[in-house]
Amino acid sequence: MLNKYSDENKKIAMGFLSYISDFKDLNNLEQELKLYSEDENRQLYLWKSNIEDYSGIVALSFSKKTVFIEYISLNPSYRSQSNIFKIFDDIQQKFPDYVILGNFNLSDQLKHWRQNKEKLEKDMKETN
Repeated sequence: MLNKYSDENKKIAMGFLSYISDFKDLNNLEQELKLYSEDENRQLYLWKSNIEDYSGIVALSFSKKTVFIEYISLNPSYRSQSNIFKIFDDIQQKFPDYVILGNFNLSDQLKHWRQNKEKLEKDMKETN
């Protein structure tokens, strides 16, 4: 489940962002949070898996009909393809009219996610 970032979750967000090497420096990290709070075309979301605590953070940017995943940073114990796919599902559910794109590191995972979704849809049609 994606929950939009707010200042009350700043410490949680900083913790997830600190897993990214570019944000090990506190100044960079704070500039990143400021950028996402000031630019209406960028949004940060804290992600929960099926548990009560947050498991990661997702940075999105938007254009007319595109949502671009800038990065995903997960708690080390949640770093798996299935969780990445759950995040993609959550993004699609939250923004159903948008095409989902991702950074270079996420492009292969997005491709596999789309292929899995197509296969599942095809299998479901065949069973009905």
